[in-house]
Amino acid sequence: MTPKMASALAILRRTVIGVVALAVAMGAAGCSSGSSTPRTHQKIPGSTSTAAAPTGTSTTTSAPVNTAQTAVLDAWESAEQTLYGYLQGPWQQDRADLVAGETSADLWPKLADYFAGVALQSEDEFLIGVKQGQLNGPTTYNLGHPTVSSLSATTAVVMGCIYDSGTTTAAGKPGPADLDGGGAGGYSGSWNLQLVSGSWKVTTFKTSSVSKC
Repeated sequence: MTPKMASALAILRRTVIGVVALAVAMGAAGCSSGSSTPRTHQKIPGSTSTAAAPTGTSTTTSAPVNTAQTAVLDAWESAEQTLYGYLQGPWQQDRADLVAGETSADLWPKLADYFAGVALQSEDEFLIGVKQGQLNGPTTYNLGHPTVSSLSATTAVVMGCIYDSGTTTAAGKPGPADLDGGGAGGYSGSWNLQLVSGSWKVTTFKTSSVSKC
């Protein structure tokens, strides 16, 4: 090899090495660049993707429905609707059946589905008084906005105020005050419920008369 050829070969080697070095440097710079958009996995059709919330942020979700409270309020509402349903029934037939020896359990069997103990006895006596007194039940009533004030696995307390048009005589006059007479008005108080054989039932209650709810 002549001196001239050796010199040309050396120049060619340096050129190739420089080009390779430049390519490596550019590749490294591209991988370490912080300005490019972060890569993400492509979403597979039919799948869902989630992303973690950035540190220091919080997320809020709607409060879950309390099914236990809903069950209590449904039972309380059913109890009162059942009672009013019997109150609004014509007194003539009920009174005749009572005189003939029929019992409250015979005449108003659904009360036992929603009332128990002292409460059941109290509502039975109330209905007997209304029917024997030849009174018409309230034509309208409003159960208001009851709330569950306390709740355990087997007991609950419902607070509320019920408003109705009151019982009336055959002449349309208000019935006795102790039989929900006295004209339209409300009664506010608390109802204690107990879980009996898987069903919530009103066992005791305490109410007081109010002019309006």
